[in-house]
Amino acid sequence: MAGVSVATVSYVLNGTAPISDKTREKVERIIRETGYRSNMLAKSLRTNESRLIGILVEDITVWHTPQIIDGINEIAERQGYHTILSNLRLMSKIASRFEDISNYQEDIDREVDMLAGMQVDGIIYVGMHDRMLPEMISDIGKPVVYCYCYPMGRGSSVRYDNEEVLYQLTGLMLKKGYRRFGVIGGLEGSEPAALRLKGFQRAMKEAGIEVPPENVLCGGWNYKEGRETAGKLLDRKDFPQIIMAMNDEMAVGVYDAATELGLKIPEDVAVTGFDHAAIAQHISPELVTVERPLQAMGYHAMELLTEQISGREEENQDIILPCRIIPGASVRADGYR
Repeated sequence: MAGVSVATVSYVLNGTAPISDKTREKVERIIRETGYRSNMLAKSLRTNESRLIGILVEDITVWHTPQIIDGINEIAERQGYHTILSNLRLMSKIASRFEDISNYQEDIDREVDMLAGMQVDGIIYVGMHDRMLPEMISDIGKPVVYCYCYPMGRGSSVRYDNEEVLYQLTGLMLKKGYRRFGVIGGLEGSEPAALRLKGFQRAMKEAGIEVPPENVLCGGWNYKEGRETAGKLLDRKDFPQIIMAMNDEMAVGVYDAATELGLKIPEDVAVTGFDHAAIAQHISPELVTVERPLQAMGYHAMELLTEQISGREEENQDIILPCRIIPGASVRADGYR
């Protein structure tokens, strides 16, 4: 239509060679009139590079997932990559029964095959719960990075440090004078719950303080169980001076259980949480909690993947990022006296 060669049109589209203004204007006018678009898949077959990244998420409705995806996309945009999102919708299928994920291996394989068929340069797999995974993605000849989870076999990963931040948070509470602790953990068998408890126990051991086993209970990660468990801890003559809930949803349950028993926070009992979730940002007094580096996890996952795509990084890596303690008024500012 323009009366020029295929190479000339390519030069105009990609800006890879000097073209006269008259020829450029003619080609660009025809592109506008016809609505022409380059075929990215055809181009990727020729160059063996699509500049496409596949993001395979276990469930997009889990509240931390969008922040991680946003981090991935921010770095992708800076580096000239585009992303394709595939949602496995596992929350509605397995909930917290993570051992059942093997029942959906065919679904995972199908989505991986779809992304590979789109000629993606690599895949980022985003978990809905921080845990070790069996080998979910077979070797597709492209780099794979796991985020918010880590693989049993090959593959790099980006996670956050559950243990160290609970060690630090417990140490802060000890410095404030708290000695009688209660703990509301997550589900039994949950890896993050076990790591957070390990950090707490390490700090208590260093302080030479023993915590009665009856003061360490499971709250199932949800508000209802957090409230019921807090009621058991607080309905005692020697109830804890402070309750450390291992997520914010359970911490909100502690607030309501305390109110039902006529106790004030932090005057009668202090409370800490974990996650810096939206649910806890609207309660009073403001909750002392832990913020996970969700956006940064997305950044690191994308950067690690592009390093492997370019060949700058070939060995698998396991990146563990620090968390941040968020101050609040649910603990006495002047310490426990």
